[in-house]
Amino acid sequence: PVETSIVCRLDSSGGAVQLPDTNISIHVPEGHVASGETQQISLKAMLDPPLELNNDRCTTVSPVLEIKLSNMEVQTSLTLEVKVSVEILSSMPIPNNVAIKCLRSDSKEGPYNLLPLSYTYGDTVQVKLENLEPIMYVVMVVQAQNIVPPSSVWEYVNKKITAGLYGPKYVHPSFKAVLAIFGHDCAPKTLLVNEVSQQAHGAAPVTLQLWGKQQFVLSKPQDLKLCLYSNMTNYRVEAGDQGKIVRGFQLKLGKVSRLIFPINCHDPAQLSDFTLRVQVRDEVGNILSQYCVQTPRPPPKTGLKTTGPRRFLKKKEIGKIVLSPLAVTCKYPTFQERPISNLKYGKLLKTVVRQNKNPYLLEYKKGDVAALLSEEKIRLKGQLWT
Repeated sequence: PVETSIVCRLDSSGGAVQLPDTNISIHVPEGHVASGETQQISLKAMLDPPLELNNDRCTTVSPVLEIKLSNMEVQTSLTLEVKVSVEILSSMPIPNNVAIKCLRSDSKEGPYNLLPLSYTYGDTVQVKLENLEPIMYVVMVVQAQNIVPPSSVWEYVNKKITAGLYGPKYVHPSFKAVLAIFGHDCAPKTLLVNEVSQQAHGAAPVTLQLWGKQQFVLSKPQDLKLCLYSNMTNYRVEAGDQGKIVRGFQLKLGKVSRLIFPINCHDPAQLSDFTLRVQVRDEVGNILSQYCVQTPRPPPKTGLKTTGPRRFLKKKEIGKIVLSPLAVTCKYPTFQERPISNLKYGKLLKTVVRQNKNPYLLEYKKGDVAALLSEEKIRLKGQLWT
């Protein structure tokens, strides 16, 4: 799966389940399930929040968390701890109703209801999960109920946005890197991108690896310009210096934005790893974020090509051979019928069908019994269709 997730099974001793590479965890008290019983806990950070959670009066400051529980015969509640990507401004008067809150729903698309049993210290929120269900969706938001447009909840917070750079496992003479913008700090280790293969109609999404990320503060939803630069002249980033735009309404909705940057190598013989510089500018040109990422290396070479003569002839060359009159013809041995002692038998576990490319293979059917003339193992090169 692309989303960051983890699945753990805990017994009556309790413990903690932490989402990998995040500051999100679930604490399970001792005696949560009866002695001898276990409970499987699944925790997943969803990429995109539902539309109802991001508007003028509300903005998400954590990913939507999907929590799945296997055994509902429990005796205690769970405690969820989340580090949020926001800071409430202290330099201006804040209305009493502007605060970090925890919402919960039984469906990903909502509706979401307020969880009252939450406690905030710094940028971390602890919430008590009671009335447990097999599937729950929980998210941290900043809400301001009494704000009247054109005012927005963004006026009272500094929200942190994450810019992540994704690319292939190895660099190639021509490849694509993707700059993704997340409304929280839980950028997944892998990202599915559909637009990478626009030329191939109906092509499957491409899975890219996270090369690097950085958080920055966004004071309000606005258009952002993302640029990508290479430190080596051998590599050219198309439209990297002109940049690409993420619209402000996308940031307001909390949706993941994916911007594709094709990268080409001028001299494939000089293929190597290199450094990319990521730059994020606001609508007036100020730099909000800038960091460098070292790309992976080219793929390892599989092996050196042999320069000697080929041992075997190609199929189309067989009929063109002209033998010298001095060539000695080799006679193949003839089969003989003779009794064999200590003969062993074997039962076939798979059906093997004769292929046109491998005429020397016999056909076997599953369940047949065959005599074994030898127990010597053979190695088959290529694919064996069964």
